Amino acid sequence: MDQICQLTTEERARITEIQDSLIERYVEQKEASYKGKKARVIEIEREINELRREMEEIKEWAKG
Repeated sequence: MDQICQLTTEERARITEIQDSLIERYVEQKEASYKGKKARVIEIEREINELRREMEEIKEWAKG
C-alpha cells in the first residue's frame, strides 16, 4: 500500500480505473465462459493481461 501512496493523483486515478476495468473484464470473461464462447474468453484474457501490465508499469514508476 505504501507504493500506491507514492503515486501522483493522476496515477492513483488510473490505477483505480484499471482495477474497475479488471473487475468488469473478469465478470465478462466468466459470462463468456459460461456461454461457451471460447474465442471471447481468450480475447478478454489478453485485455486482462494488458491492463495488469499497465498497472504494474505505473507501480514501477513509483519505485523510480
